[in-house]
Amino acid sequence: MPAVLGSLVVLALVLATMTFAVHSQILAVIYVGLLGAAAFATVAPLQMWVLEKAQGAGQSLASSFNIAAFNLGNAAGAWLGGAVIAHDLGLGSLTWIAALLPVAALGVAALALRLDRAPTIGVPVCAQS
Repeated sequence: MPAVLGSLVVLALVLATMTFAVHSQILAVIYVGLLGAAAFATVAPLQMWVLEKAQGAGQSLASSFNIAAFNLGNAAGAWLGGAVIAHDLGLGSLTWIAALLPVAALGVAALALRLDRAPTIGVPVCAQS
Protein backbone atom coordinates (compact mmCIF):
# COMPACT_ATOMS: atom_id res chain seq x y z
CA MET A 1 0.00 0.00 0.00
CA PRO A 2 2.87 2.49 0.53
CA ALA A 3 3.70 2.20 -3.18
CA VAL A 4 0.11 3.09 -4.08
CA LEU A 5 0.16 6.13 -1.80
CA GLY A 6 3.57 7.22 -3.08
CA SER A 7 2.59 6.91 -6.73
CA LEU A 8 -0.57 8.94 -6.12
CA VAL A 9 1.46 11.68 -4.43
CA VAL A 10 3.86 11.77 -7.39
CA LEU A 11 0.93 11.87 -9.84
CA ALA A 12 -0.69 14.76 -7.94
CA LEU A 13 2.60 16.68 -7.88
CA VAL A 14 3.21 16.15 -11.60
CA LEU A 15 -0.29 17.36 -12.44
CA ALA A 16 -0.10 20.34 -10.07
CA THR A 17 3.23 21.53 -11.46
CA MET A 18 2.29 20.78 -15.06
CA THR A 19 0.51 24.12 -15.20
CA PHE A 20 3.92 25.78 -15.57
CA ALA A 21 4.66 23.68 -18.66
CA VAL A 22 1.56 24.29 -20.76
CA HIS A 23 3.04 27.27 -22.58
CA SER A 24 6.38 25.66 -23.47
CA GLN A 25 6.57 22.88 -26.05
CA ILE A 26 9.73 21.38 -24.57
CA LEU A 27 8.38 21.40 -21.01
CA ALA A 28 5.04 20.07 -22.22
CA VAL A 29 6.74 17.06 -23.84
CA ILE A 30 8.76 16.43 -20.67
CA TYR A 31 5.68 16.70 -18.47
CA VAL A 32 3.62 14.42 -20.70
CA GLY A 33 6.35 11.81 -20.24
CA LEU A 34 6.36 12.39 -16.48
CA LEU A 35 2.57 12.17 -16.45
CA GLY A 36 2.63 8.85 -18.29
CA ALA A 37 5.25 7.43 -15.93
CA ALA A 38 3.45 8.66 -12.81
CA ALA A 39 0.05 7.42 -13.99
CA PHE A 40 1.43 4.03 -15.04
CA ALA A 41 3.23 3.69 -11.69
CA THR A 42 -0.12 3.44 -9.90
CA VAL A 43 -1.31 0.39 -11.84
CA ALA A 44 1.00 -2.39 -10.62
CA PRO A 45 0.93 -1.63 -6.88
CA LEU A 46 -2.82 -1.16 -6.90
CA GLN A 47 -3.31 -4.40 -8.83
CA MET A 48 -1.08 -6.26 -6.36
CA TRP A 49 -3.03 -4.81 -3.43
CA VAL A 50 -6.34 -5.89 -4.99
CA LEU A 51 -5.03 -9.41 -5.66
CA GLU A 52 -3.72 -9.63 -2.09
CA LYS A 53 -7.13 -8.72 -0.71
CA ALA A 54 -9.11 -11.04 -3.00
CA GLN A 55 -7.84 -14.47 -2.11
CA GLY A 56 -8.55 -17.60 -4.12
CA ALA A 57 -11.06 -17.81 -6.94
CA GLY A 58 -12.17 -14.20 -6.51
CA GLN A 59 -8.86 -12.83 -7.76
CA SER A 60 -9.85 -12.91 -11.43
CA LEU A 61 -13.07 -11.04 -10.77
CA ALA A 62 -11.35 -8.52 -8.49
CA SER A 63 -8.66 -7.93 -11.10
CA SER A 64 -11.32 -7.37 -13.77
CA PHE A 65 -13.16 -4.87 -11.58
CA ASN A 66 -9.90 -3.07 -10.82
CA ILE A 67 -9.11 -2.57 -14.51
CA ALA A 68 -12.74 -1.60 -15.18
CA ALA A 69 -12.39 1.05 -12.47
CA PHE A 70 -9.28 2.40 -14.23
CA ASN A 71 -11.27 2.66 -17.48
CA LEU A 72 -14.14 4.37 -15.69
CA GLY A 73 -11.62 6.79 -14.19
CA ASN A 74 -10.24 7.53 -17.66
CA ALA A 75 -13.72 8.32 -18.93
CA ALA A 76 -14.54 10.48 -15.90
CA GLY A 77 -11.25 12.35 -16.28
CA ALA A 78 -11.95 13.04 -19.95
CA TRP A 79 -15.44 14.28 -19.09
CA LEU A 80 -14.10 16.53 -16.32
CA GLY A 81 -11.40 17.91 -18.63
CA GLY A 82 -14.03 18.63 -21.27
CA ALA A 83 -16.18 20.41 -18.70
CA VAL A 84 -13.23 22.59 -17.64
CA ILE A 85 -12.50 23.49 -21.27
CA ALA A 86 -16.19 24.12 -22.02
CA HIS A 87 -16.42 26.58 -19.13
CA ASP A 88 -13.43 28.59 -20.44
CA LEU A 89 -11.47 28.24 -17.21
CA GLY A 90 -8.18 28.35 -19.10
CA LEU A 91 -5.65 25.71 -20.02
CA GLY A 92 -3.65 26.32 -16.85
CA SER A 93 -6.61 25.47 -14.63
CA LEU A 94 -7.01 22.11 -16.35
CA THR A 95 -3.94 20.68 -14.65
CA TRP A 96 -4.88 22.07 -11.23
CA ILE A 97 -8.30 20.47 -11.42
CA ALA A 98 -6.77 17.25 -12.72
CA ALA A 99 -4.43 17.23 -9.70
CA LEU A 100 -7.49 17.06 -7.43
CA LEU A 101 -8.32 13.56 -8.72
CA PRO A 102 -5.22 11.79 -7.34
CA VAL A 103 -5.63 13.83 -4.14
CA ALA A 104 -9.16 12.40 -3.84
CA ALA A 105 -7.73 8.95 -4.60
CA LEU A 106 -5.23 9.48 -1.78
CA GLY A 107 -8.16 10.06 0.56
CA VAL A 108 -9.85 6.86 -0.58
CA ALA A 109 -6.58 4.90 -0.29
CA ALA A 110 -5.94 6.29 3.20
CA LEU A 111 -9.45 5.26 4.23
CA ALA A 112 -8.89 1.77 2.79
CA LEU A 113 -5.60 1.52 4.67
CA ARG A 114 -7.26 2.63 7.89
CA LEU A 115 -10.07 0.09 7.46
CA ASP A 116 -7.51 -2.58 6.62
CA ARG A 117 -5.62 -1.91 9.86
CA ALA A 118 -8.73 -1.66 12.03
CA PRO A 119 -9.18 -4.55 14.44
CA THR A 120 -11.84 -6.98 13.36
CA ILE A 121 -14.39 -8.38 15.73
CA GLY A 122 -14.72 -12.12 15.46
CA VAL A 123 -18.22 -13.45 15.00
CA PRO A 124 -18.73 -16.97 16.30
CA VAL A 125 -19.84 -19.51 13.76
CA CYS A 126 -23.27 -20.87 14.63
CA ALA A 127 -23.59 -24.59 15.00
CA GLN A 128 -25.43 -26.25 12.17
CA SER A 129 -28.54 -28.17 13.11
